[in-house]
Amino acid sequence: MAEGMESTWLWFADRSHFCIHDMGEVSYLYCMRSGDTHVFNTVSMAILEYFAEKPHSIADLIEDFPELMGLSREECPRGVVRRMFNELDEAGLVMPLEAAP
Repeated sequence: MAEGMESTWLWFADRSHFCIHDMGEVSYLYCMRSGDTHVFNTVSMAILEYFAEKPHSIADLIEDFPELMGLSREECPRGVVRRMFNELDEAGLVMPLEAAP
């Protein structure tokens, strides 16, 4: 998919597909759609929750995430936020609104 196009799409995470168990700073997320269990830190969970609250674009995430985490832009580079999003996308935990089942 073309990066320019996907950055304008709205993405979401459907909480009804997950079972989450928090254990301190680590969260275990079982995805009922794939049958996979994922281990997340607080940063990855914050991104997932961001998309579970309501659909957002990737551009919104990149813009909002440093403030959401209480960090400066230097502490939260765009490339790192993008990479973390891509990992959630590859795992099938976020999806574009257009691809909603």
